[in-house]
Amino acid sequence: MFDTIGQLPYRRFVFAFFVLFVFATSIMEIIDEFDDGETLAMMADDVSKFILSAIVLAVFGFEYVSQQRALADLRGQLEKARGRLAKVYPQSRKLASQYRAVMQDQFDAWHLTESEQDVVIMLLKGLSFREIADLRETREKTVRQQASSVYRKAGVASRNELAAWFFEDMLDPPPVEAQS
Repeated sequence: MFDTIGQLPYRRFVFAFFVLFVFATSIMEIIDEFDDGETLAMMADDVSKFILSAIVLAVFGFEYVSQQRALADLRGQLEKARGRLAKVYPQSRKLASQYRAVMQDQFDAWHLTESEQDVVIMLLKGLSFREIADLRETREKTVRQQASSVYRKAGVASRNELAAWFFEDMLDPPPVEAQS
């Protein structure tokens, strides 16, 4: 339920606002009716709305905090991954820079927007559409549309074909030397 509601930031805001509104009106009704001399048993409907909205707010808050922690963890993992190759192979920064220039030339040939280029890089790193949307602070649907646009411009049908386009030449086996 919360994943569906939480996919779009404005939906999350509207949902939280609605629950807060129910929570606040329930409190005000309970206080008002209590001042009028009613007992808690007589205010069962207001008390139940109050309790239910408090539970929903607590769950919503927990989910939000969990999502923020997961996003921070994902950002941390990306940062850690960014230097591993450089430690293993000293020339990797130079090679990565050269390959990134080759990729940029292809991005330019395909007329990719800056956002589409970001999506391609993250797709090649293996991130899901949801993770890309979270990192770019946009909707998953937007990322999917950008990926589809990239596939169309690149003349490929999927993420796998896109990755193969960039890595196929590098993964060919070395040429076999003629034996004497």
